[in-house]
Amino acid sequence: IVYHICFKKGSDNIKKNCIIFHIDLNCFFASCEIAENPELRGLPLVIANSQIRRRAIILTASYEARKYGVKSAMPLEEALRLCPNLYIVPPRMELYQSSSSLFFEYLYTITPLVEPGSIDEGYLDVTERCETENALELAEKIQEDIFEKFHLPCSIGIGPNKFLAKMASDMKKPMGITVLRKREI
Repeated sequence: IVYHICFKKGSDNIKKNCIIFHIDLNCFFASCEIAENPELRGLPLVIANSQIRRRAIILTASYEARKYGVKSAMPLEEALRLCPNLYIVPPRMELYQSSSSLFFEYLYTITPLVEPGSIDEGYLDVTERCETENALELAEKIQEDIFEKFHLPCSIGIGPNKFLAKMASDMKKPMGITVLRKREI
């Protein structure tokens, strides 16, 4: 039997009053590198293959680099023009995959109703869990746990469906928690 977000197990009946969390790890690749090497904290940091500087693109940029206008998918040469003191770290996909696996293992301790969105984000249907727990307190606990256990900052959006939860998680970064209700749209 497949679990579907906001569906009852083995049923096509949609539950009313769903509580969906969208958890997004902030600047994921850069955050993984900082978790491994705390000396990188506070630096304008990008993940990019500096060996092929003319064709390299930014995979992710820390918030410190973003202050200079550096962003994902930007050519590395352009990023260096914007921020000459940019710290370039080559990508280590095995580290990011390992961190992602730990992140999702943790999410499954919260609820079996987890839907990965990508390597660094996922949706949780916490409707049943929130019958006995406050949703905002649960989100705060999850955010604290992820930072304490893995040293990874995350933003959490809470909504009645995946769309609103995703929108909410984008509203306060880094380390934000936002609730969007249908009546607030």
